[in-house]
Amino acid sequence: MRRWQVGMAVLVFAFLGPAAARGAEFTDVIDAADKNDPFDLNVDIGFHSTLQRAKITHEWMYLWSNPQFANRPDFDELRFQRQIYGMDYTIEIGLYHDLELYVNLPWVIHDKKSIGYAKNVGLGNSTLYNQDSTQMPGCFPSCPGNSLAVSPETSPSAKRSGIGDMTVGVKWAPFNEERDDTKSVWVFGFEYMIPSGALAQPSEVAGGSSGHVGMGHHVLTPFFRFSHRMKALDPYVGLQGSIPIQGREAKNAGFSMPYHGGFIAGMEIIPWENKKKHQKFAIDLSLNTEFFGEVESKGKDSARGTVSELSDFLVARDSAGQATVNSRQLQAVGEYTQFGLHLGFVFRMAEFARFRFGVSLAHNTEHFITGADYCQDKTGEGDCSQPSDIPNNYRMGIYDDPGRRIRVEETTIFTYWLTGMLTF
Repeated sequence: MRRWQVGMAVLVFAFLGPAAARGAEFTDVIDAADKNDPFDLNVDIGFHSTLQRAKITHEWMYLWSNPQFANRPDFDELRFQRQIYGMDYTIEIGLYHDLELYVNLPWVIHDKKSIGYAKNVGLGNSTLYNQDSTQMPGCFPSCPGNSLAVSPETSPSAKRSGIGDMTVGVKWAPFNEERDDTKSVWVFGFEYMIPSGALAQPSEVAGGSSGHVGMGHHVLTPFFRFSHRMKALDPYVGLQGSIPIQGREAKNAGFSMPYHGGFIAGMEIIPWENKKKHQKFAIDLSLNTEFFGEVESKGKDSARGTVSELSDFLVARDSAGQATVNSRQLQAVGEYTQFGLHLGFVFRMAEFARFRFGVSLAHNTEHFITGADYCQDKTGEGDCSQPSDIPNNYRMGIYDDPGRRIRVEETTIFTYWLTGMLTF
């Protein structure tokens, strides 16, 4: 049978299949204090693998004077790769009717970033490394120096691992089709990410040492979810937004996180279900969009920058403004949007057991990862000429000046995951 015929058969079967009272997994909220169900507790253990790849490009003002580059293009420089393996341990507790408390603890087993030269780029023509007039005769009077602390020719890498930041959340479903099949499922929730993990500072990985993975922020995330079961189709939507607040350690390190928020729309297709035995097989398809705001690197340490693709590899300045290759640099990151596609499968073997696995593919739009401000403009005049303006001692002209900034392009993020759940 051809592929499109198989797909049509599944959809027809879905529409003709029996209706059921349970909502989508996306809007599932466990409860307590019911007659036949006084208490619920779920334990989820999940594994995920994420592979991110991107191209790193560079503005290069010294070639823009060439008529061949009159449109001022970015020049290919590096290929970036990041591989993450992690576990998530989640406990969900039913507090009352359709009211749930949950706690998640992430464990990053392996987080490795690596860089290397892009195709047809090397020591002889790189604009990021070995920038001097002998290596690049086109630079006059001289090139500004190396932007990277290590040579891309050696395929340098930075490794991190450890316990991440714990999340505590609550979900409430004031309307639930499991109790009244004439209604849809409405879920309101709130998450609080606690800066419990050790802070991931760029300088930790200098010299080949392993770093930590904590973000150092109190992150507040309200969210809303909606689903409505129609026979064997269960469409859903969701909205969320995150507000990061610097913790003490992040503030001391000048580490900021971006504001971000997004939208998800998807559908569960349930080709088979046995309601009496609490058994179910579902296919989950969704699209999501997430917007990440700009993080500026200014004079004041508490607003200095954020982690980026190259923050573990950039030459840094110390607090006295001196360049040093023994440190690494938090940087300004421009705003960008992430678009993602998700395919998942849900197996409920019984009332007390569930297994899920899936894959997702995401793309980040192009954005700058350097371009720090000269100062914190306290007077609002648009320059740094006033005595009250705070100079940015961490700014590096070799990659922050217009015409020398670094950009991330062609980002793809592939993730596969699986999780098992037991209910007590």
